Amino acid sequence: MKGFGVNTYKWVNARGKAVYIKYHWKPMAGVHSIDRHEAARLAGEDPDVATRDLYDTIASGKIAEWELYVQIMDIADELKQSFDPLDVTKTWPEDKFPLMKVGKMVLDRNPENFFAETEQAAFCPASIIPGIELSADKLLQGRVFAYADTQRHRLGPNYLQLLINRPRMPVDNNQRDGAMQQMLHSGAANYEPNTLADGMPCEAPSSPSEQYRLEGAVGRKKISLTNDFEQAGDHYRSLNKVDQDHLVDNIVDSLGKTKKDIQKRMVENLTKADAELGKRVAQGMKLI
Repeated sequence: MKGFGVNTYKWVNARGKAVYIKYHWKPMAGVHSIDRHEAARLAGEDPDVATRDLYDTIASGKIAEWELYVQIMDIADELKQSFDPLDVTKTWPEDKFPLMKVGKMVLDRNPENFFAETEQAAFCPASIIPGIELSADKLLQGRVFAYADTQRHRLGPNYLQLLINRPRMPVDNNQRDGAMQQMLHSGAANYEPNTLADGMPCEAPSSPSEQYRLEGAVGRKKISLTNDFEQAGDHYRSLNKVDQDHLVDNIVDSLGKTKKDIQKRMVENLTKADAELGKRVAQGMKLI
């Protein structure tokens, strides 16, 4: 399965220049899928088939690999697109913003304790490193606050000290006590600057960050550059015939459980994306 980061981040270089970034994971074993009929059967007979397949593969001594790609966009080009690049419902065309390989993830061992190593994992987009910054992506801005609060509620204020969430490099700070405190601080000073501990720990050296100015009124409004149908149509036309057939079959099956007026509105939307797609779904729904 591919992995696609819907949120847009910024990369900032040593000179403080920033660009927009999208992340992609591509499985080196290729992409494989099943149709809804097989999925329905497995949901009843063997719902853990994918999890067990990954576990057994690694347990047998094999590895699972994904390559990491990024797309880069100059911030000056943001408003030159027919869509809003920070809209999480949109993708960046790969012909304009090509995928560039930057790394690889290799899974070569299974968890020894699923609770400690899996269930206590606390992913949060606010946990970033120097050189990576947040964009004005609306969903990302909300997640930055919501995810951190969720992890504190779920795992406690010191969730970043848990082994599965702890950085590989040591971290020194003045955050003391609280539920499940694991860091063993010494000395009486828990503030900075101080003389009792020779000023330690102190702030890390600052790293370059983007310098930008904002002007104008701030308000809440809908995204203006929507272009909601072009990308959907492009994606449908990029699929091979088998995948197109599966998509139509899935839509017809799900949409068939709704009222006729909803079915007609959806067919109108699908037709705006691609005339053939709308016609095939309408035929499957017996609307024409």
